[in-house]
Amino acid sequence: MRVATSLTYDRLRDRMGALSARADQLNNQLATNKRIQTPSDDAAGYRALSLLKRTGADAQAELTNIDLATSLLEASSTALGSIEAQLVRVREISVSAGSATLSPDQKTALATELDVIVEDLLRIANTSDSRGGPLFSGTSVQPPYERVNGTVTYTGVGEAGAIPIGDGRSINATTSGAAIFNAIPVSAGGTQDMFAIIEGMADNLRNDVAVGDAGRDVQAILNSVTNARASIGARGARLELEESRLTDLALTREEARSAIEDTDVTATITELQKTLTVLQATQASFSKLTSLSLFDYLR
Repeated sequence: MRVATSLTYDRLRDRMGALSARADQLNNQLATNKRIQTPSDDAAGYRALSLLKRTGADAQAELTNIDLATSLLEASSTALGSIEAQLVRVREISVSAGSATLSPDQKTALATELDVIVEDLLRIANTSDSRGGPLFSGTSVQPPYERVNGTVTYTGVGEAGAIPIGDGRSINATTSGAAIFNAIPVSAGGTQDMFAIIEGMADNLRNDVAVGDAGRDVQAILNSVTNARASIGARGARLELEESRLTDLALTREEARSAIEDTDVTATITELQKTLTVLQATQASFSKLTSLSLFDYLR
């Protein structure tokens, strides 16, 4: 009957369209190795992928922060290591300065060496980080130390803000010069900064005055620097653990993403072959239908 034949024609045509679309979709999945191209492919899977991508982007930002914090800690440790080496020499000079056999010229030579060391310490304390900002200035963007009327003066402000490193945690990647070099307890009572202690010893040597307990004061500076480096080491170890945690989570996310999004090649090829077989059969049926004579069609 004509109506039945027309309905069959429409059904076959629609069936071929659906099969062709499915074959194209499967071919695209094989070509891109992505099972989900649009939300309509798998609404739940698409939502899960979107969440994984957002989480991954957040984690990448945290890893970037960890790299920055690590860089700052390493720069601080390197600078403090250089200062530590200079302070060891200052301590040696303080021991030599206590000798009663030193001549005035020898004391002047030691004082001159201390002057050079102070200038080097000043340069190191004003070191910039990888971003171009001063390491030991706290929140200030200016170098922390400068000479004012011949005296080394600290101009830093506070402590730099903590850097977020993931899971609601953060870390202080730098320490101000005020915390490391300024409040050094001295044997005479009270506190002084590193530069004043060393320059005071140089002045005493130059004026042929006993350096007294300068050695103990220099040791106090060394202790402060050593403690700061130990703190940096501890924070660095914490960053390594956090980086390892984020890396492990990234691997877990990638496995989850792959399970949701990646094409199962074997299964997809099998389904494609079946789809093509059915499509070919449908096309054959459609071809037979459309080749009917007008007489057959009207019967």
